[in-house]
Amino acid sequence: MRGEIEVWSGDKLLIKEPNMIVDGAGELLADIMTASRSLSGINNTATSAILDASNYRIQAISFGTAKEAYNQGAHKMDASKASLYQSTAFYGWNRVNISGIVPLVNIASSTEYFLQQPISYQPTGMLPIAPDPSLTVLEPNIAMNAKVGGIFVSSVFPPNGQLTNFLPSAIASSMMANTVFSSTTSGLAAAALLGCFPDGSGAIPTASRYSRVYLRTDRDDSTTNIQTAGYTTIGGVFNAASSMDVSGYVNMIMSSVPRVGYSMSSTSSGLCLSADSNFSSNGVVEYSVLLASGDLGYATMYGGIYHLGLWTIDMQKSLQNGNTPPFAFRQLNNPRKYKLFCRKGLSKSLTYTDNEFVLGDLLLKWRLKFL
Repeated sequence: MRGEIEVWSGDKLLIKEPNMIVDGAGELLADIMTASRSLSGINNTATSAILDASNYRIQAISFGTAKEAYNQGAHKMDASKASLYQSTAFYGWNRVNISGIVPLVNIASSTEYFLQQPISYQPTGMLPIAPDPSLTVLEPNIAMNAKVGGIFVSSVFPPNGQLTNFLPSAIASSMMANTVFSSTTSGLAAAALLGCFPDGSGAIPTASRYSRVYLRTDRDDSTTNIQTAGYTTIGGVFNAASSMDVSGYVNMIMSSVPRVGYSMSSTSSGLCLSADSNFSSNGVVEYSVLLASGDLGYATMYGGIYHLGLWTIDMQKSLQNGNTPPFAFRQLNNPRKYKLFCRKGLSKSLTYTDNEFVLGDLLLKWRLKFL
């Protein structure tokens, strides 16, 4: 079995490289060969559905960054950020003017606070873990040192080896409820540190999706009241389509190999599966997904994208977790537990190619040859 990825910016091919099939692929094949056919005769849908072919296909893609990134950029908390997140003016601006949560990369001065344009922040000095077929996550042994209210964020939400999806307000409020970060200000700060993709309901500028989003504080001699200045929003595709769960897995939206003339779903809706009419002879399946400029921009502020991974359902863990097939996909409390099938590590962030920042959408094509 072999595989390769291609990354396209319009009609320009940016990357074409082989991937790595990891041990999880072999485990999946073993699961397929050892699944008992007798389950099909059991008069219980949840049990017989274990044999459904969809349980043994690629079902998700995820994106990761280098280990060092988890204490840099928008993942990093410092005294200035902590003070700003406590500001009711900032919280009010954040909730009223855009629907998602604002990550902060740096504070420009004592009176101006910027969520910078992605082009003005470049993650540097980072590399993903060396290729290793025994990997079960994209980047192991991550340590996130940020604290909110003196509490390590990772003690409540341990890193899972990839970029996560806490920024949409609906996700953040649900995840922070009934935790030590349930208050407005601490929940805002914790979600902003976890990241990493923008809400999809914000208006995406048509001319340039890389518009600056900022909060500015204006003071004069007579008052210390904080005023908010203008803003523009950066929207993302993953959350617009509700295709990414809180753990960062983008859902497969096509569950079977298309026939001749089958109309392929939009790659902006999630991970798409396709194959041409001679699949039986060439065994090639292509997985495609759109990486929108807004999603890339936010990922840049959280360290960039140095990892790509394709995932299948981990049947054993899903069943042990009390879930039975068919496994529905949900953004919150996703019942699907995943097993890493193959991965790709990059020496340079996917958000920064050809010595310049990517300022538009990218199309990722990942082909696996099963024959």
